[in-house]
Amino acid sequence: MQDLDHTRRTALKGLALLGVGTTGIGAASADEHRADAPEGSGQPATSSLFVAHLGPQEGVETSARGMAVVQARRDGLKFVVEVANLENAFMAHVHEDEALGPIAVWLYDFGTQDERLEDGRFSGLLDVGTITDEIVAEGRVQEAESETVDDLLGKMEAGEAYVNVHTEAYPGGEISGQLVPFDPSDGMHRGAPFDDSETGEPTGDSGAESDTGAYG
Repeated sequence: MQDLDHTRRTALKGLALLGVGTTGIGAASADEHRADAPEGSGQPATSSLFVAHLGPQEGVETSARGMAVVQARRDGLKFVVEVANLENAFMAHVHEDEALGPIAVWLYDFGTQDERLEDGRFSGLLDVGTITDEIVAEGRVQEAESETVDDLLGKMEAGEAYVNVHTEAYPGGEISGQLVPFDPSDGMHRGAPFDDSETGEPTGDSGAESDTGAYG
């Protein structure tokens, strides 16, 4: 139960960064693909939400964990990536088909769509932004099937999109996870729980709050 409750709290923090209200949110589905909110309602123009719980890749020993949340909106795919206990991260991507598959888009450094070293040990908000067709075109590799936001969203809906965070110690990726539909009824416990402890055990609060102050 502790894992489930902590995962739900972390998910709600990610949703808060995206400006998503937590009342009345249902599970995302293909039928709700990029639904628009009424003009002037002040509500997000979507009901399509996906999450990835980021844990150690196969063969990697690390206490680092993280979570990515992606929301489909009228203007693109808005995302947030939060990590804990991660050292010397220098890039993060959405990969197609598997965690080491073709790069569809850069999540870190999102602004440059290129490498950027986060020097030292880091817990907090790694990056946030809105993925557009132009960003996909700039960041994708030639082998990637996704050429537009709609293509990438289709990959996510099919369970064929993975977030992978790369570090100097593990350039092939230290933590990664599959993007799956957000389901508030199960607390999104299908992925590994996010933690920010030295031991890798779930804790009561995310270190990102103190490091970034993003949630107030």
